[in-house]
Amino acid sequence: MAKKFGRKPEDNAVPMDMTPMIDCIFLLLIFFILTSKFTPDEKAIASLMPTDKGQAAAASPSPVPKEQVNIKIYPAPMVKGHQPSEYLAQLKNIRAQLGGKPINNVYIQIGGDNPIEVDGRFLVLQGGDEVKRQVDNVHAYILEAMKARMTGAASQKEEQPVLIHCYSGLSWKFAILAYDAVRNAELKITGAVKALENKAQLQSAREVMFTPPRIRNYSSNEDGNELYEIISMR
Repeated sequence: MAKKFGRKPEDNAVPMDMTPMIDCIFLLLIFFILTSKFTPDEKAIASLMPTDKGQAAAASPSPVPKEQVNIKIYPAPMVKGHQPSEYLAQLKNIRAQLGGKPINNVYIQIGGDNPIEVDGRFLVLQGGDEVKRQVDNVHAYILEAMKARMTGAASQKEEQPVLIHCYSGLSWKFAILAYDAVRNAELKITGAVKALENKAQLQSAREVMFTPPRIRNYSSNEDGNELYEIISMR
């Protein structure tokens, strides 16, 4: 009987070299190790995990933020208690009524005190009774508010800093008016005769700062958000 000859299954197997695949895996692993970064949350979790370094030193207490006096300047007759979308709608209505003219009727408010209204039309005049009345009202308002917020510090430099928040859609004449009123209040409170004349006097005076103007090129609702933050501030 004739014997049948056939190939064994092993004869058809193709030899596989794993070396290139292992090299690729290690290259990818090295790439991800070198490019990965821990997020702050992961770092915070890692700091709480037990270690073999002995007892950890007590964490230093976080600095307590210094209280500040907030002077807020925003369009009248806006009031606290609305959402950003509502402030945006009010702003659009005010601008529509003005027909492209600048907003001149504003509120100046310190913290949670009742605001006073200022008519900016008179602030561009060269003197006059109405200009004097507007300026005197702002100076008197800020003087009383600053007196009420005195902490009894050893010097004016150690008193609460003043931060002026002027809505960036308004003229900066209102922010300058508020700044001038704060410096005038400092003179009245300390009994000084002259205004700040040199660098040394300025460095020993209370710190007065302006918040930077907003950038509104990424959202049409940023006006409403800015007004909400300013008006809701204490």
